[in-house]
Amino acid sequence: MNEQPRAVPIHVSLIRPILLMGCERELVLSSAIIAAVLVLSLERLVFTIAGIVFWSLSLAALQRAAKADPQFSRVYLRHARYRAYYGAQSRVTARISSIREGVPC
Repeated sequence: MNEQPRAVPIHVSLIRPILLMGCERELVLSSAIIAAVLVLSLERLVFTIAGIVFWSLSLAALQRAAKADPQFSRVYLRHARYRAYYGAQSRVTARISSIREGVPC
């Protein structure tokens, strides 16, 4: 009998993150919308140049961030939900400790 464990191939396409232009899809689309608003709605040469510069800088920054971690925005949002301090919780039957001033611990 064959005593080796059964091997199931995991295809790379199932675990690869979904990226657009080397960045996270949602962030690229939101920065493209902001750049398009600058270029199309204000219709001045200064804002057109500002939109193009914003698009190129944001795309470069997002590509660099995605190279470090392809899901960095989701990780940051989860991190931001954590509180800085979680207060101690005790049971109702916990012993009450008294703190006396002037007594070294």
